[in-house]
Amino acid sequence: MLRIAAAVALGLLATSPALADWDKAALDKGVAKIERRAKGRLGVALIDLKDHKLWSYRGAETFPMQSVFKLPLAVAVLQQVEAGKLRLDQPVSVTRKDLSLFHSPLARQFKGESATYPVQELIRLAAGMSDNTAADRLMREIGGPQVVTAMLRAGGVQGLSVDRYERQFQPEIYGLEGFGWDELVDEQRFRAELRALKPDKRLTALAEALKDKRDASTPEASARFLEGFAEGNWLRDPAHTAFLTKIITETPIGADRIKAGLPAGSTLAHRTGAGLTTDGINHATNDIGIAALPDGRRFVIAIYLAGSRVDANEREAALAEVAKLAVSAQR
Repeated sequence: MLRIAAAVALGLLATSPALADWDKAALDKGVAKIERRAKGRLGVALIDLKDHKLWSYRGAETFPMQSVFKLPLAVAVLQQVEAGKLRLDQPVSVTRKDLSLFHSPLARQFKGESATYPVQELIRLAAGMSDNTAADRLMREIGGPQVVTAMLRAGGVQGLSVDRYERQFQPEIYGLEGFGWDELVDEQRFRAELRALKPDKRLTALAEALKDKRDASTPEASARFLEGFAEGNWLRDPAHTAFLTKIITETPIGADRIKAGLPAGSTLAHRTGAGLTTDGINHATNDIGIAALPDGRRFVIAIYLAGSRVDANEREAALAEVAKLAVSAQR
């Protein structure tokens, strides 16, 4: 973490892109074309991990992260392990009131009123399986979203902010009240309230959410965060970096996004994000990761698609097409 801050101070991670390592013309034209077909706002950032050259499209604009935040969250948890505040095998109690909204394998399998999970399993569920309950519980365990954002700032990353729990921001995207920690999350009630909203109210709230700088990132900020992770700068113990890398490489989620655009034999350590589609508008379809190609090339890729009006298959295909273009445009 301190090495990242020092690099920023020395100008080694300059924000103005040096383009010698990327075919700028091909990327500019190709990504703009993909954006038009995706019928949304597309943001992309690429960093070559050999020469650390950056290219971006809407790279300084803010996009909603959705579950992308679970990767910096996992790093923040591991930093607390390294600081002696947590242990990987430490049991964490999860009660019925801790169960969160939407995707959560933990919640689906939950029985009784409480259960315990080791920290390392909650990391695997959150970072690898995009489990919302595991993410919210880990965030609470380390002291809240502000701890993750403070970690990012200390590491020199601006433009990426983690501000709320899943149980809070998911309803708030549509102007509904989020769930507090003193109440059970009633997802059926939330979905009913969402359906009952007049379309103009949903659309107005969504339009505001798409501009919200909370729980959001610029593509360049996400790429810089990943660059530091790829270089082993966020965690002191290489075993912790390897532990998290294994989780996000083996995840089955998002196979039709960046991964689908990479050549056979490539590996991708990544974290996706996805939001609801209401009134024909999707909140977010995202994927950020570290790609390693069979020919030895490695690069960071961050793709955010917000407010798209095409279906899920087309959105994911757009992200795959960006990844394919990045491979061909890397010199």
